[in-house]
Amino acid sequence: MASPSGTWITTTEAAQRLGVKRATLYAYVSRGLLRRERRPGQQESLFDRPQIDAMASATRPPGSPQPVLRFRSIATSVSSQVDGDLLYRGRPLQDVVALGSLDDAAAIVLGSSVPQQVPRLSQVAGVDLSALPLERRMPVAIQLVAAADPFASDTDPEQVRTAAMPTLGAALTLVSGAAASPDLVTTDLTALTLAALGGSPDARDDVELLRVLLVALLDHGLTASTVAARVAASTRAGLHDCLSAAYAAMPGPLHGAAPVAAHALLVDGVDPTVLVGRSLRERGERGGIAGFGHFLYPDGDPRADVVLEALWRRRGTEPLRRRVGALTALVAERTGGLPNIDLASAAVLHALGLPAESGEVVFQVARSVGVAAHVVEEYAEEPLRWRGRDPQG
Repeated sequence: MASPSGTWITTTEAAQRLGVKRATLYAYVSRGLLRRERRPGQQESLFDRPQIDAMASATRPPGSPQPVLRFRSIATSVSSQVDGDLLYRGRPLQDVVALGSLDDAAAIVLGSSVPQQVPRLSQVAGVDLSALPLERRMPVAIQLVAAADPFASDTDPEQVRTAAMPTLGAALTLVSGAAASPDLVTTDLTALTLAALGGSPDARDDVELLRVLLVALLDHGLTASTVAARVAASTRAGLHDCLSAAYAAMPGPLHGAAPVAAHALLVDGVDPTVLVGRSLRERGERGGIAGFGHFLYPDGDPRADVVLEALWRRRGTEPLRRRVGALTALVAERTGGLPNIDLASAAVLHALGLPAESGEVVFQVARSVGVAAHVVEEYAEEPLRWRGRDPQG
């Protein structure tokens, strides 16, 4: 029996929705668990989407959190984790970092070219956000940019793709104070981010290191903050409000603020045993040690590898490298956990001389790109699909 029109999906998308390799998908077919259809001129086999979604909602990887919606499968093509690597739309993280440009990396995540535009901030240029805590400035800036944008509620996917980076640039211009300082005017979002954190946008080595960290953080699938943004997008909220929804989910110590806790573990001159013991007391055994372990990467976080490799190429990082090494050895002995992106982020902040709260801001900036991509993806789905159902009713 043929599926209704529009419900067939390709082998690639079916594998992504299930989180398995193509070979595993074909094994399901051979065991009679799934059915597929071959059509003349179609390069890939086709699968029944409702059947794939039903299977996806009934299974989950060992050790992973419970699904957000157990009755429905939610899939994304923005990023994926395959064989211990992170891929942005099928491209390995290392290859995307090697492009040497944050804009080029963002274009891959967004699925389109990213135009270079100078943000127009005439209506909000006089706003000073410096009195706010550092980690609170981006959420406020995004709403200020929305207030000055007559098209803030536009949900046309192409318009959202086009507006994503200029919107981020406008918010960063406000946070960095570039709107009031001609010396800071730049379209380089990495340099603007560094200025927003109190660093020098003219320090090219610092900008390059921060770029690697930002690229490593652009997206990580259906995390708490991207799910929050997608819930907002399902109501057909505009990009700015979807970003605000994502930012609201980030301050938790188990998500966007995790680098803040990891930052404290790398304090110079303190016995790492004391720091690890303190982390365990604060987070508990189930919370683990800040900056270590990830259920998706039992053999090590590839994002941490890429960022730390870039960090250790810098001159003068030997003392920091020894602190990271001593901490890593202690945690490996105590829990077996390996460094994750939060520890790498904290190490970068130490190298750049930036405060711990910068970790959350870097996360906000980088993940804004992925959030925009998820918002575009959600607009293609049925609206209000995130409403839960009482299984008893």
